Amino acid sequence: MNATTKTTIDLTKTLAKAGFRIPAIELHTPDGRCWNIATVPAGRARHLDGHWGPRPGALGGFRLFEIDRENEDAPNEHDAIDGDTWTADELVDYLRAVGQPKDTTSWDRPSNNRPTT
Repeated sequence: MNATTKTTIDLTKTLAKAGFRIPAIELHTPDGRCWNIATVPAGRARHLDGHWGPRPGALGGFRLFEIDRENEDAPNEHDAIDGDTWTADELVDYLRAVGQPKDTTSWDRPSNNRPTT
């Protein structure tokens, strides 16, 4: 954990103790993308027509949005693998998988210049 992340966590705890509600966080993955994770409280979920609202029995969880400040269509929601919302474990696994820098070294080599064995 770097110093900026630790300071942000400390501030979040202080704000929560003071009675403030923190419904979302912003994070940056190693590949440079920006994400927003919104908390969905228990009892709220997506309805059949697509809107979000009260839904008895819904477990709650998280929604994940990719923020692209250069794209007018942003934010783009990344749907959970199962159900309406992400669990914390699924969310961390997904961000680890998609948020790593891409290896582009193989893209830089012309296809007619492949090494032979």
